[in-house]
Amino acid sequence: MDFSDLVAVRLKELMTEKDITTYKLQDLTGVYNSTISQFLTRKTKTIRLENLFIICEAIGITLSEFFADERFKEAEAKDWLKKEKRNS
Repeated sequence: MDFSDLVAVRLKELMTEKDITTYKLQDLTGVYNSTISQFLTRKTKTIRLENLFIICEAIGITLSEFFADERFKEAEAKDWLKKEKRNS
């Protein structure tokens, strides 16, 4: 699983755990529901770190807590790996 996918999975889990919808996150953060939804459904593969920070605050955790999940130790930045292989 690449890093971006893992961020989306982790965010979905936390939203479920906290019983927070994308609409509720929009109300709490000011980040558009469409922006959150497109990331969670993987229509877009990126999320701004600033938006993730704001979302974490609204959920009641820090970015450190968000990324403390063990799965991030195994995550890969696939696009970076592809570039790295091309340059070798």
